[in-house]
Amino acid sequence: VGSEMCIRDSLERTLAELHKKDSALIFPSAYTANQSTLWTLGKKIKNLEIFSDELNHASLIEGIRTSKKEKAIYRHNDVKHLKDILKGVDFSRPKIIVLESVYSMEADFAPLEDIIQVAQDNGALIYLDEVHAVGLYGPNAAGVADQKGLSEHIDIINGTLAKAFGLAGGYIASTETIIDFVRSFSKGFIFTTSMCPAVAAGSCLLYTSHAADDMQ
Repeated sequence: VGSEMCIRDSLERTLAELHKKDSALIFPSAYTANQSTLWTLGKKIKNLEIFSDELNHASLIEGIRTSKKEKAIYRHNDVKHLKDILKGVDFSRPKIIVLESVYSMEADFAPLEDIIQVAQDNGALIYLDEVHAVGLYGPNAAGVADQKGLSEHIDIINGTLAKAFGLAGGYIASTETIIDFVRSFSKGFIFTTSMCPAVAAGSCLLYTSHAADDMQ
């Protein structure tokens, strides 16, 4: 058991480093990571309001829906509509903007720079799903935020070890406080089987190999 924990801890440190975050938390799938994290934040953060792109993935929608928190849907990639929705919302009220970096069904990218500006102007956190971008974009293959040099402005990043990386599992990367919060209250993390140690070890090896290739 000790060695299994060591391998998972190593993978979480690797993923946090990949996304330039303090900490990370691995889940059996990216779907579970999205649904469970957003449910947890919605259930536990008092008076939270969630702002969601209308074409977000089902896992994001499910997490928001089951949290039963107040939500607003903005038109796909429409920054002006998002600004209009946020008008009149108290700056001090907890808020999260939820979006994807790459929308696979539409084959388009989110206007991240503009979304970040809106979030900063309105005191909102950003939850970014990079599932269709990790392994493909950026100097470290960490996704679109990495490619644009914007990782530090994203509060929570969701990613997958499936798809481009060809393995299995999902994760979130964020601050130590947020990761500890989700770890402590997320039913999708607490009451499920953890990632297989062999998959965790393979994921660490894959990232290490990629980093070594970049240095050559």
